[in-house]
Amino acid sequence: MITNKPLYSFIIPVYNTGNLLFEALDSIDKQTFDKSTFEIIIVDDCSTDLNTIQIIDQLIATSVYITLQLKVVRNKKNSWLAETRNVAARIATGEYLVCLDSDDVLEPDFIKHCHMAFAAYPNASWVYPSVRKFGYRNGVDIMNDYSAKELFLSNYVVAVSPVKRTLWNKLNGQKTHQLSSQVKLFEDWDFWQRAIGKGYFGVPIKKVIFNYRQNVRSLVTRNEEEGNLSTLLAYRANWTSIFGLGRSQKNYKKDNLQFKSNYGFFSKVFRKIIKLLTKRNPSNLRISDLLLYVFLPSVFAKRKNNNDTGLTKAHKMAGFKTGFKLTLDKDLEPILEVNKTALCGHFWWHTGGAENILLDYEKNLQQNGFKIIDVVNNSDDTAGVLREKYGQTATEQFALDEIADGPYPRLLALWELIKTEKPQIIVIMSNPFLYLLAPLIREKMPNTILYDVLHCEEYDENGWFEAAFNYQSYLQNRIVTSEFWKKVLIEKYSEKADKIHVIYNMIDFANFKNTQINRAKALQNLNIDPNKRIIGFLGRFHEQKRPDLFVELASKMSNAEDYHFIIAGSGPMLEDIADKMKSLNNLTYLGKTTHPEKILPLFDIGVFPSRFEGYAVISMECAYLGIPVIVPRINGFKEQIENGNFGKMYEIISDSKDVDQIKALLTQQYDEIMALGKNGPVFMEEFHNRENIQNSLNLIFTNHN
Repeated sequence: MITNKPLYSFIIPVYNTGNLLFEALDSIDKQTFDKSTFEIIIVDDCSTDLNTIQIIDQLIATSVYITLQLKVVRNKKNSWLAETRNVAARIATGEYLVCLDSDDVLEPDFIKHCHMAFAAYPNASWVYPSVRKFGYRNGVDIMNDYSAKELFLSNYVVAVSPVKRTLWNKLNGQKTHQLSSQVKLFEDWDFWQRAIGKGYFGVPIKKVIFNYRQNVRSLVTRNEEEGNLSTLLAYRANWTSIFGLGRSQKNYKKDNLQFKSNYGFFSKVFRKIIKLLTKRNPSNLRISDLLLYVFLPSVFAKRKNNNDTGLTKAHKMAGFKTGFKLTLDKDLEPILEVNKTALCGHFWWHTGGAENILLDYEKNLQQNGFKIIDVVNNSDDTAGVLREKYGQTATEQFALDEIADGPYPRLLALWELIKTEKPQIIVIMSNPFLYLLAPLIREKMPNTILYDVLHCEEYDENGWFEAAFNYQSYLQNRIVTSEFWKKVLIEKYSEKADKIHVIYNMIDFANFKNTQINRAKALQNLNIDPNKRIIGFLGRFHEQKRPDLFVELASKMSNAEDYHFIIAGSGPMLEDIADKMKSLNNLTYLGKTTHPEKILPLFDIGVFPSRFEGYAVISMECAYLGIPVIVPRINGFKEQIENGNFGKMYEIISDSKDVDQIKALLTQQYDEIMALGKNGPVFMEEFHNRENIQNSLNLIFTNHN
């Protein structure tokens, strides 16, 4: 937790770079972390530049940065970089040292990300950030996972990487190795090599939070030949560190694999035997469970059904292979004071209906004066546009996979963020780590209100509903997207009805209102006869949405001259259906789009043969435009069609029979289906009136009882 004593000591050596010093200091002053925990130690290494000397004098004489604890030291003689840093380290009192060169710049969330990483990996001795290079050379370096071997062979850790002061002291700081007038060892790399030799390790942050200035002078002081010579001499100077490589790497892996896999030798043997006998990979077999199952089945059942230590759906979705009881911060006094902050946790920034639901909630909370902290588990999705949209609403964004690799470190990082921010509200949507933390949050932060948003059981029949089930006693408010899902929560998961709020999806149709499409002209530009019946599909090319069935439908209706098919979207199934799409003269593929308002108006009827849905957005968009739809009778579509009567449903039987059913509806009931389109706007006004939904959200998020 944050205290008022120095936690981070910034060490800034200065030698004739006074003109850039204020940029470095400004970047510290703009940190989103509690600045009362900072101290800054500036060491002037006998600068000869008059401007630098005057700037240092100004810092000594005035309180330019009144919110920061600022100390200024002057070397009596020019001592070079390593010893200058050591001078500052000797008087530093912070738990972590940050060696910031006077011409470099931190991103505002630099310390907050580093602090979460240290919380995620309590045994790590340093944290190294991803880097944006600017100035003479530009580029971005996203850090890889820690590799002791790679770090011994070449330095990929920047000097600014925060390091525990205990390690600095154990290694007696950095060293200056002057081998000749032209050649000296890299002081930073020498430090990391010596740390590796003693089994210490660091962890990466895979988000760019540091700006590293590249200037001509520093780049040409060492040519390739001198650099190679320094590298060879570094191997010679620290060759004994080779013996610590294995220990360093093992310590890093141990932190990542906690509660993920902890199989001993005999367990591995049994798993191998079972795999050979059954031809299956028993990924979650433990020898202790096997013995209890055979000899003490009652104990086995009790262990597996233990809510405190059992393996729940939330554990599995978070990436754990075993259950465990959280024992964090046993001695932490309850945090009674909360900030007007809403921390919203979801799985990723992925284009889809569910993510847009949460985005609307975040906007609503922001309008009610809340600071928004947006947290995802995974950042490696391609939907960067949605990340930017969330960023327009959220004050800060965090991706747990950019801070930590293993699931347990991510859990620790998230808990540290919650303790730091002290949010009044936490909204959970598809974030298993927040479910796992729910008991701890209720115990240590009794005035924080936990909401969760459920929109879909997923294809395995339980999904996020089951992930929440073991923790629903800790959740004060449940939000679902339809009356059907409320019924599921009550009847299947035994939830109390008075905790459940039904909030239908809130869709922003501003783009549809403001986009005028000349349908006939747009179709002609695509070489499509506007007099034909246009059947359309728009969505992710994923097995959930079954775009392959739509392509097969076009293939089966290739002789129906009155029909033309339009498909738009992208995803993992694109490669599977690309060739067939190209071969069909009656089908036009429009590629990936983020502008449905330009595509949907081209459709006469929308066909969306999904396997499962939560509460489909695409059908709502069609309803708003008065476009009828053909959809399967599944949850997420069924309630819409039953309430709105703006389309036809068919029963899912098999891929080929489903295609035949859709074909029959199109060819035998086309006019009847087209007539249903007029019901769509009426349905949207009744069930999805934005003003009414906004009022409901205001009521829910301001009533914290």
